[in-house]
Amino acid sequence: STAAGMTNYVWTVSAGGTITAGGGTSNNTVTVTWNTAGARSVSVGFTDTNGCTSASPTVYPVTVNALPTPVVAGPASVCAGSTGNVYSTAAGMTNYVWTVSAGGTITAGGGTSNNTVTVTWNTAGARSVSVNFTDGNGCTAASPTVYPVTVNALPVPTLTGPSPVCAGTTGHVYTTEAGQTGYVWNVSAGGTITAGGTGTDNTVTVTWNTAGAQTVSVNYTDANACTAASPTVFNVTVDPLPVPVVAGPTPACVGSTGNVYSTAAGMTNYVWTVSAGGTITTGGTATDNTVTVTWNTAGAQSVSVGFTDGSGCTAAAPTVYPV
Repeated sequence: STAAGMTNYVWTVSAGGTITAGGGTSNNTVTVTWNTAGARSVSVGFTDTNGCTSASPTVYPVTVNALPTPVVAGPASVCAGSTGNVYSTAAGMTNYVWTVSAGGTITAGGGTSNNTVTVTWNTAGARSVSVNFTDGNGCTAASPTVYPVTVNALPVPTLTGPSPVCAGTTGHVYTTEAGQTGYVWNVSAGGTITAGGTGTDNTVTVTWNTAGAQTVSVNYTDANACTAASPTVFNVTVDPLPVPVVAGPTPACVGSTGNVYSTAAGMTNYVWTVSAGGTITTGGTATDNTVTVTWNTAGAQSVSVGFTDGSGCTAAAPTVYPV
């Protein structure tokens, strides 16, 4: 504005400004939108009530400050469930406005006077943190700065390997994803790790010593530096080794024939043995659960048998039946 009550006002606005109201020959005010930052000016001349016109316009300098563009720094790739993620922008500003996308929770900072915000990322996916502020010139950014954050899902290790297995058997290999780091393997009390199972191994080799419900578990850190929320547990059934039971005649008479000895039916790989004083006359093959013996020699004799049961487990040693 300039003095009122004059005539022949001549208003001029420098490049970078646009007159939006006033500014005519009868107006002592002009309204300007400043479009471009830099050193700008408004000038005016007029004719006063004595009919005298100013020798030259009065030039009024205007500094047009650039709008701030907030810069955000902080972790751009994080793991779902991670806490304490701090994002910051320029200090010393006012009227900070922080926004965190769905899937994140502000746990500290983030107020109008805070140049930092602390976030817990709850959900995997493409997320963001945004901020705006007013700078020392009283200028506010045209729009918030949006800082993209990738929230990586936690890995879920998979496990493959043999189950059921037989007690006392060796060389059982269990496998999870290759190419990860920080593997943590655990085997329940009935098993012993005989190979693998270190922080760099994606396999473990186990001997199962004890029958019953056993487990193998693994955890690891993936390529995004994310660790599974909990280990994957693989259930292993360890079947006991069979102990064959033999029934049949004892004592028997020397020279007697047709002495039938039997064990459990329905098994496989029967292995029958008769001591030197006896002769097998029928049965006694790998598919027979009976053997028929003639006893030729008096004395302490024996029949023994081993087999593989329905779980694929073989007796640790044959059962010896004294006759």
